[in-house]
Amino acid sequence: MASIIGALLVPSGLAYVLFVLGLLARCRERWHRLSWGLLAASGAITLICSSGAVATVLMSPLEYEHPAVHDIRAYPNIEHIVVLTGYAADDPQMPLTGRLNNSSGFRVMMALELQSQCRACDVIVSGSPTTTTVMGEALVGLGLPKDRLLLETASKTTEESAINLKPMLSEPFFLITSAGHMRRSLAVLEAQGLRPIPVPTDYQGPKDWRNAELRPSPQSLFASDLAMHEYIGWLWYRLKGAL
Repeated sequence: MASIIGALLVPSGLAYVLFVLGLLARCRERWHRLSWGLLAASGAITLICSSGAVATVLMSPLEYEHPAVHDIRAYPNIEHIVVLTGYAADDPQMPLTGRLNNSSGFRVMMALELQSQCRACDVIVSGSPTTTTVMGEALVGLGLPKDRLLLETASKTTEESAINLKPMLSEPFFLITSAGHMRRSLAVLEAQGLRPIPVPTDYQGPKDWRNAELRPSPQSLFASDLAMHEYIGWLWYRLKGAL
């Protein structure tokens, strides 16, 4: 239920709800004026949040809060790389890497890049069974030694990953997830007493809104949705005491 409510509160979801309400209001003559207002609000939200500048204003504070990691020599004693899952299709007819969505693909590549500098590091993939398994197979297929891979497949949410990873990690470790997801991930893991070192990847846009594409695009609306999803998720975790 929480995921459904969250999906309806992001810009595209809210625009959809207003659009449907606007169409329903057209069925009653006395509500015609209200219907135009609802339809106009739906269109305005879609148009505004489809702008790259608006998407960047929403997402940039999340994505650039923590610097990218280019050289791990500043962290000589790290032994584990944790990768939180994105999404992967449950379809063996697809090529292995083609089953990963963009988020999962970027996280896999970042894990390989990091592990190439830290050959002694294990890679722990944490998330739902299907996506965890596919990401693990992709990591091994792209060169990660199989004996360096650990799968934690019992977590459906970031909070569950934090709980399930706690017994596995007593020392600082690298944490790989999408840059926009990093703030919430760090907070939830740290609330469990873990000590993650952020390694952001999968950026959705530039740091400065002035460098973003101004004209509307589906990709910018998607980025606005992701940003609002993170803010709503942060608030929800705060209300339930997970942070």
